[in-house]
Amino acid sequence: MNRILIAFSIILLLTSCADEPKDTQKESDESLVFSSKTIEKSLDNCSPEEGECTFISLTYPVAKNGEEADNINKRIVEFLRNTIDYQEEGGKKSPKELAEDFIGNYKETAREFPEYELPWEATVNGKLVYDTPKIICLQFNTDMFTGGAHGYTSTDYLNFDPESGKTLTADDLFTEKFVNFVEKDFRKKQNIPEDANINSTGMLFENDRFHLPKNIGITKNKVILHYNAYEIAPYAEGSFTLTYPREEIEEFLKLPGENDQP
Repeated sequence: MNRILIAFSIILLLTSCADEPKDTQKESDESLVFSSKTIEKSLDNCSPEEGECTFISLTYPVAKNGEEADNINKRIVEFLRNTIDYQEEGGKKSPKELAEDFIGNYKETAREFPEYELPWEATVNGKLVYDTPKIICLQFNTDMFTGGAHGYTSTDYLNFDPESGKTLTADDLFTEKFVNFVEKDFRKKQNIPEDANINSTGMLFENDRFHLPKNIGITKNKVILHYNAYEIAPYAEGSFTLTYPREEIEEFLKLPGENDQP
């Protein structure tokens, strides 16, 4: 009888040990992960490398696993819509449909204006730049030309709470004192007197009040504040970027302990 009990105990122990890796693997499989997807389309299958060619290329991160992944993916597609199909607010087009419409819109323009020969181009390159249990940061570099005097170039950032997939704003990331800190630095670098109107040298801040940019990049070692062209100044002035080492502005961050994450 004792031998039977001992053998049975060994079997239970081995079964338990065999199950542990499976549970660990299951937990790993369900964690939030990212892959990259690219959609490309060109007019009459032309090649951008071979000369004038109307084309669109969309490369963007895709989140997987859980409700938070769905929330993040919805926001990414929304960003692509607002960037490529900015004339239609609240649309529901997929990235593939955006690419098809971009080529279709060019064809329609070429039919209406037979003398029109300038090719259109749109390139969006999105990637994951920072991923911790506290914050996810995505960066998108965009280059577009759809006629006119010049094209459009931008750098955009999307920040998310990994637990909920919620988009994080400047108020979620920084304390109120951070705005004052940045304004003083911005005035110094742009030669704007401290007691003068923020727009006294030609800036275009709304309501004559300094504000942080819409696009804020967070990485392990630095914080990037990026104003795209037109955001706070005329197009000719280009974009403005302020970069701060994380250790320099740690007191203003609302992410306690985030630096301790691997």
